[in-house]
Amino acid sequence: MSHDHTPPEPTAPETAPAEAAALEAPGSEACPETAAPGRRTHRSRLRRRLLVGLASTVVLVLGAAAGLLWLAAGRLVHPMDDTPLSTHIVASAPGMVTLPATTDSRATGTYGLVWQDEETDRRHHGTLGAVLSSDDDTVTRELTADTPPAPGAKAKVIVTVWNTDPGQALGLDHQDVTYPGELGPMPAWFLPGTGTTWVIQVHGLGAGRAAGLRTMPQLHDLGHPVLDITYRNDPGAPQDSSNTRHFGDTEWRDLDAAVRYARDHGATGVVLLGHSMGGGIIETYLQRATDTSAVRAVILDSPALDYRATLDTIVTGLGLPSPVAALQAGMLGLRAGVDLDDVDALAANRRTGPKQPVLLFHGTGDTVVPYATSAEFAHDWPDKVRLVTVEGATHTGAWNTDPHTYAKELAAFLAQHT
Repeated sequence: MSHDHTPPEPTAPETAPAEAAALEAPGSEACPETAAPGRRTHRSRLRRRLLVGLASTVVLVLGAAAGLLWLAAGRLVHPMDDTPLSTHIVASAPGMVTLPATTDSRATGTYGLVWQDEETDRRHHGTLGAVLSSDDDTVTRELTADTPPAPGAKAKVIVTVWNTDPGQALGLDHQDVTYPGELGPMPAWFLPGTGTTWVIQVHGLGAGRAAGLRTMPQLHDLGHPVLDITYRNDPGAPQDSSNTRHFGDTEWRDLDAAVRYARDHGATGVVLLGHSMGGGIIETYLQRATDTSAVRAVILDSPALDYRATLDTIVTGLGLPSPVAALQAGMLGLRAGVDLDDVDALAANRRTGPKQPVLLFHGTGDTVVPYATSAEFAHDWPDKVRLVTVEGATHTGAWNTDPHTYAKELAAFLAQHT
C-alpha cells in the first residue's frame, strides 16, 4: 500500500509530530495503523527465540557441569593409580634429575618422583633427595631410581617416597599376612617388634600401604610391632558389591577386624596411625565400634575430619565458585552411597569428645584437606589433642618437609602413652 500524504479530514484527530515520527520511518511503505503492531510482533518473536536459546544454553552448561562433577566424584570413589602428571623431566644423569622450577620441585625434604615412559606408558618411581642446584627456571635434585627418566617424560613430585614393600624399600624384615575381614582375608604388612603395643597404620584415599613406609623405620626402632593394613576395595583386597570408597562409613569395620587380629596375636594395646582418609576411618571406628578399649592413643596425619570442608578447599583451589562444593558433595554422597554428615568426625567429637590422646600433624600448605579442620579439632579439645603444625607442608607431607620434628614428636608421644 502506498503512503497517503493527504491531510486528514477536520473531524479526525491530529497526529502529533513526535508520534508520527515514531510510527513512520523514512521510506516506509507501511501504514501508521499497522506498523507498530507488526514490529511488536517481530520483536516478541525475537525475544522468545533469544530466551529459548539462552535457556537451552543454560541447560547445556548445567548438564555439562553436572556431568563433570559426576565424573570427578567417580574419580574419588574409584581411585586408580593414574595420578595426573603435572610436570616433566628436563634432564637426567646418574643419581640426579632436573625438573622445572615449581613449588613442589623446590620443596625441602625427601619425596617420591613418578614419571611415565612414553614408549611403554609404564610408570616408574624414584626417590627425590636434596636440592643440588637451582635457578629461576629449573631445579636439580638427587634421584635414587632403578631406571633413569628420559628427558621430556611426564612426571610428578609426590609425598609417597617409596612404592615397594618394607623389605625392598627399607631392608626391614616383614611378613605378608592377612587378617580376617568382614568380606574375606585382608592383606597387610606386619613388622615384628620387641614390645606388645602394636601400631596399626591406615592409608588414605588411593595412597596404598606404601604411605606408611615413612614411619616404619622409627616405629621399628622403638620396638613397636607394626601392622600396615588394606581395607575393602583396595587393590588385592576383597571388594564389596559397589567397589567404591565409602569414606569410613564401611571401612571402619575392616579396621575393627584388624584391631581384633592384633589382640588375638599378642597385642596388649594398639596405637592407630592414619593418613588423610585413613584418619577419618580411624575416627569413625572410634565412634562406632562396640569395643575400643585396646586403643591406647591415636596419631593423625592431615586427617579428613570434615569432607564438606575438604571439597570446599579443593573447589576453591581450582578457582571455582563455592556453590560447586555443595553440588560436588551431593554427587559424591550419591556415588558413594554415603551421607557425608554421618562421617563428619569434627561434629561427632563435639558430641562425645575424643576418649584417647591424639597427636595431630598437619601442614599449612595443604590444598586438599584444610589445615583449619585440624586446628578446630585441637582448639575443641586442648587437653586431648596435640597439634604439630608444619609450615608449608603439603597434604600428608609433614614428614617429608620436616622429618626431624616429626620423629621427635612421634617418639615423645609414644613414650608418654604406651
